[in-house]
Amino acid sequence: MAVVCSQNSAPRERLAGQAVAHRLRALNEYLALYRATRASGGEAHTTQRIRELRSDVARLRAWGWYLSAKERGASWIPALQRLAAALSVLVSVNLVAQRRHPRGAALQHLSSYSLVERAYAALEDDTQGQLLTLRLAQMQRPALDYQRNIDILDARLADLAALRLNGLPEPGQVTVVCHVLRGVMAVGGALGFSFPSAQPVDS
Repeated sequence: MAVVCSQNSAPRERLAGQAVAHRLRALNEYLALYRATRASGGEAHTTQRIRELRSDVARLRAWGWYLSAKERGASWIPALQRLAAALSVLVSVNLVAQRRHPRGAALQHLSSYSLVERAYAALEDDTQGQLLTLRLAQMQRPALDYQRNIDILDARLADLAALRLNGLPEPGQVTVVCHVLRGVMAVGGALGFSFPSAQPVDS
């Protein structure tokens, strides 16, 4: 699947950005917990897990920047998309080779594609939970009208399902985008530049 912007991409990019922000919050909470565990003399694998979580956070932040830039129509996005399309074949071949010949714990790390897909799925699950809560409340208190909020969440859930199933480019392209922008953010941050945050999740 090519990395392209559809005519109706702005709402999709915004929803995807909210999913990334939602997942980043959870990952940062996990990271804080593991750091506290390490500070109190926790288990030996804690340091490795902290490195993995920091990598996940950095790649998700990079994807969030990409989504934000796509929504704004940033001038550098087409060049990045062409680079991702050109390099994705090499990346995909490498990923297949790694799956066939695993080399230890490092390969248990999530691919960038799986990381982003899980972010989308997490917000979908959260929305589904909110929807179930409202429907139960409607059954228990029929005198109160929850239908408008139920309809809003129903539509959001459908959008999130479509986003997870059809809103991602090829795994190799996601990997290239995440790693290129992660590197740019690391260098830019060291030089004092700031980068946009992911979209906040609607309450």
